[in-house]
Amino acid sequence: MLVMLPILNLQRENALLSGLLIPVLIMALLPIGTESARASDLYILKASTPFMPAPLVAVELDSQFGSNIDGWSISLCHDPSSCEYAALSFGSSLANLGTPPAFHDVLIFPGGFTATCIIDNVGGDTLTPDANHNLYMIEYDWIPSGPQYSEIQFCPASPASPAVESAFFSGGQEYPPITFDTFIFNGFVDPGLIYRIPRSVGSYDIDSGVGSVVVEPIIYPALLSLTSVTGLSMGVAHDASLLQIDSIALTGDLSAINGGNGPDLMLIDLLSNGWTVDITFGPTGTETVNFPFAIEGLQANYSTVPGGVPLGSCVGSWLNFVETLGVSNEVDFSNFCCAGAMKEDDLVVLLPTTPSFLRGDCNSDSTRNLADAIFNLAVLFSGGGPITCFDACDHNDDGSIDISDPVYLLAFLFSGGPDHPEPNLVCGSDPTGDALDCASNTCP
Repeated sequence: MLVMLPILNLQRENALLSGLLIPVLIMALLPIGTESARASDLYILKASTPFMPAPLVAVELDSQFGSNIDGWSISLCHDPSSCEYAALSFGSSLANLGTPPAFHDVLIFPGGFTATCIIDNVGGDTLTPDANHNLYMIEYDWIPSGPQYSEIQFCPASPASPAVESAFFSGGQEYPPITFDTFIFNGFVDPGLIYRIPRSVGSYDIDSGVGSVVVEPIIYPALLSLTSVTGLSMGVAHDASLLQIDSIALTGDLSAINGGNGPDLMLIDLLSNGWTVDITFGPTGTETVNFPFAIEGLQANYSTVPGGVPLGSCVGSWLNFVETLGVSNEVDFSNFCCAGAMKEDDLVVLLPTTPSFLRGDCNSDSTRNLADAIFNLAVLFSGGGPITCFDACDHNDDGSIDISDPVYLLAFLFSGGPDHPEPNLVCGSDPTGDALDCASNTCP
């Protein structure tokens, strides 16, 4: 593999050749994976502007629903008439590695760049799952004659060279991320009002696909508090093939209005692809409430659509504030009409859950010992059984029941072999998706 490193230096001299080599060389230099593809892995990649109005962009990764990361390729584009790429520096997740990445290169093209990273080409060092990996800080320079505003978007590479989509590599597999774009702007404007969907996590049964998730939108005053508020309206769209909205309920700040009786008027419309609310605080429409801080007052309860969930997958799906469902996203005031909200959309994440079991307790007697290996061997070779929890007998969690399972257990019991993959100390659900199930066992 070392003989290929001089070829990598051509990236700085020949953009076309680099575009061709990047995907091939990433896979060639990454450690060879022994795992099968994990459909459940989910990676969420976000660009943000932490120091507005400075032309700086942070690139952040939420990998808490995925596995250890070996490397990546990230392409980020901007408006070349407004700004130009100036520099890239490592964020804390890369700067704090035990050793520098085995390979890191930045390919610049008109209107963007591609950053390619291999953390360790022998697989000794990886990025472990985390909700807040800070990968990069990107610095841009404004073009004096330009508009000094630019969308910053995860994108394919320049059309002049072969496209390199953003992707993460784990266990010998490639995973495209869900991406959040941003913008940079050489100025400062108070957005006044912000409607935000928080990242919301629900679950579904891995066998049936039946699941649910609860979402609580938040209303933020930007720089100034919300005074003399008489009501508000909100419309949120969802993927109708995956989710259905079951109910909208008042909570928190809004339920406390009028001495705990809530608003006098609340109109709710539950639709196949979203929901709307239109709220007036008092009977005459002139009663006001002051909100010096964020308003948390609505709870949206969703369930999965039968057959809509790809079983075994960790699912990420957008919720979006929209104006097409019948109401506007705005807050009403007594001293003037209303104020439209700056909208911050986000995802709901659905995690697969399985019946609770203890891996290694193959005979379902609540312990892991030699009897489990004997039971496992009897099932395989002498008509023993039946197995009531196949997941519990999959000692090495490779998705199948075969001779490697009792061998794995015996090595753990008698020769210092590794412990079972989770759940191994206490009962729990299977964190990996496979075709095995658990009809019944001794776990609660």
